Amino acid sequence: MSSAAIDSHSVVVVGAGLAGLYAAKLLQQRFPDVIVLEATEQPGGRVKQVHGVAPWPIEAGPQFVHGANSSLKTMLDQMQCGIKEYPWPDWWYFGKEHRFVKGPEKDEDLENTHRLFSEVGSESYPETDISGEQWLRNKGVSDKVLAIADACYANDFGCSLHQLGLRELITENQKWDSGESYLVLDCPLSALVQHIAKNLNKQIHCNCPVSRIEHDAKGAVITLYGGRQIKCRHVAVTVPITVLQRDDITFSPPLPQLKQQAIQRVKMSNAIKVIMMFAQPFWPDGFFDVVCTDSFIPEFWVTDPPLTPSQPQPASATTALQDVDKPQHAQQEQSAPVHCMVGFVAGSRAEEISKLRQNSVIIKTLSQLDQMFGTRKQRFPATSSFLNATIVDWSREKHIHGAYTYPTLHTQVGDRDVLAQPIGTTVFFAGEATHSAINPCMQAAMETGQRAAAELLECQAGCPTSSKL
Repeated sequence: MSSAAIDSHSVVVVGAGLAGLYAAKLLQQRFPDVIVLEATEQPGGRVKQVHGVAPWPIEAGPQFVHGANSSLKTMLDQMQCGIKEYPWPDWWYFGKEHRFVKGPEKDEDLENTHRLFSEVGSESYPETDISGEQWLRNKGVSDKVLAIADACYANDFGCSLHQLGLRELITENQKWDSGESYLVLDCPLSALVQHIAKNLNKQIHCNCPVSRIEHDAKGAVITLYGGRQIKCRHVAVTVPITVLQRDDITFSPPLPQLKQQAIQRVKMSNAIKVIMMFAQPFWPDGFFDVVCTDSFIPEFWVTDPPLTPSQPQPASATTALQDVDKPQHAQQEQSAPVHCMVGFVAGSRAEEISKLRQNSVIIKTLSQLDQMFGTRKQRFPATSSFLNATIVDWSREKHIHGAYTYPTLHTQVGDRDVLAQPIGTTVFFAGEATHSAINPCMQAAMETGQRAAAELLECQAGCPTSSKL
């Protein structure tokens, strides 16, 4: 192991996403000198906002808290966040039929799709994994059920139906306990990041990407890009799995072979948000969310200004995001009221859309909205009211390179546990990809940070340690 370290800490956390921040928060009392190394210019990881496209910050990453029973809700209550609960999906739009269906309305194919996915946990693990698409075809479902499953379930998982793996889908269904509704906060999700990090600000070091971790039973030496080295007794690695897949961080000695294989099997696809501002709302009163089958964009939702403003963000926070110019016919005064609708697409569709020119994406999205909401009186309600747009393409986000992990085809049962397993008493792992329940949500990321912190503390105390969100 190199002896050139110029700084020393008891614990170093690599990555300032929710997993890393929460691990550091839990470790701070026992290790006051804990530091967090973040590769990007601000903490929060995939929790970040777009500034400038609207008079309020728009979430670039996670938009909702998934499930009223989420373990995160306790912390949100402590923060005194206002919360609205919405059913999901709120509306359906069947593209081939050009037909809207309100969530509670009866539809045989919808009911069949929901039943199959709600009962998938009772399936036996296949000896050879198959895709979600093949699983449904084996059930003899209709093409409409396949379209619903792809636009709703697969897209929400962050993939396409042919990428979804039955093995991990079974595990996810068996272990999901947060509920099916969406919780919308009255404050930006940056408030959650600030709440977790409020006593860590001096210990979070941004623009510090790690290039190498040398480790043995006595500790680790961490090398940053640029050559700076930091020595520590313990290191918690909480980076996105794509960073490990790309070997952006090398380990010496190399990670165990089983862990390397699990890292390569568990996948993270891309996700794209098309954030669009309009002068007038053209959707029904009370409208929140719609899932669209056989359509360019499979999901839209409306987002309102938060009641609690976020702290000002530097202009550089959105330099990686791509702004689309306003068309000349839609120029508006900055003070005029605006309305925001967000399109969300993941998986293979997102990968294909990423190849298109930005204006093409905007035109196709507006065309879909016109087709969905147009009337005889107003055939082009979206296009006529359009002001501007921003596209968030997570495959282009440096140090992240994707959205979130999904129940992956051809994984092995237990791969997530292998990802989470520490290396001796020196290197620990957290992040949503390491969650044993195949849960990529914010609460899951924090739960893995909690687990890694408990494992590290157990090494020090010699007895089990636990904490709660």
